[in-house]
Amino acid sequence: MSSARTPSASFEPTPPPSRRRLRTGPDAFDVLSRDGAAAALLFAHAKLEAEHRRPPGLVNGSLRAFASGVESAARSVTEGVHDDGVFIAPLFRLLRERDEVPSSPTLSAFKARLLRAYNRGLLELATCERAEDENPLVVAASAVRSRRTTFHLVQRWSRRNMFAALDDVVEALSPKAYTAAKDFARKVHQDEMRREGRPRLITLSLDAFAARVQAVVNEGSHDALVVELFQELDDRGEATRLGLSAFKARLRCAHHTGLLTLRAWQAKDGAENPAMQASVMGYEGIMLHVVCRTAVPLPIPWGRPAPLLVSAPRWIEASQGRLQ
Repeated sequence: MSSARTPSASFEPTPPPSRRRLRTGPDAFDVLSRDGAAAALLFAHAKLEAEHRRPPGLVNGSLRAFASGVESAARSVTEGVHDDGVFIAPLFRLLRERDEVPSSPTLSAFKARLLRAYNRGLLELATCERAEDENPLVVAASAVRSRRTTFHLVQRWSRRNMFAALDDVVEALSPKAYTAAKDFARKVHQDEMRREGRPRLITLSLDAFAARVQAVVNEGSHDALVVELFQELDDRGEATRLGLSAFKARLRCAHHTGLLTLRAWQAKDGAENPAMQASVMGYEGIMLHVVCRTAVPLPIPWGRPAPLLVSAPRWIEASQGRLQ
């Protein structure tokens, strides 16, 4: 008679170990501001894509993961963007082409799930305020009504879901990518401390970007080499997520539109050096290296000199008295 026991019908295999990392104290991601979390989220998403893995918000069929995936896609699209949001219809078309919304095969089903996520506070929807400036077909196709409000847009950055999306992404990273994302989050926080409330350059419009760059150049006594200017802004914590090549591209656009003035390296600037070579960028067949100052000499603090009032000698006063 065998002593082996027949396994019970209710036997279940041991569940796989959780991917959630144990925390013994405040994490690098916990001290980030909303803007810092946005930077860390983009970095973590890039790491995830580099590992050839699908974003977790699109693998999991939960409503929270659905909202995270939709917002992530909204931040990466260039079609259908309106202010801080993306029209629902073109966003759905993009997600369907990527096969990232199997739970919502039709636009109507996609809209219904968006409303459920919105009602639970997982993402933010918005109304198109200037519909006359947009394609009326896109506006009509994107419309979804909730009570007395008609929405057309998915907000690209949801205040309520930013940290939840970051948590979802970092939990799906491999240990190596997680460490890199954590190190990057620490740098983002350090940059935030150095910025002292100033926005990141990458978040500014071209006009605001040019104005900020010009202000920093004008602080110096001479025109600024591009690479030295970039290093100065990076030291101030304002170049987070903005590489040197992207910085040069924005400088080129600002120069093209007349917001900044760039010039080539000249003999008066001295001998060629590595900083000059690293600053070079082409524009219409010309090599540019330097951002020009626009500051004018400061006026004399006391203004234009006033005429001196000198009292007349006593003998003149006496003679004038006798004549009278």
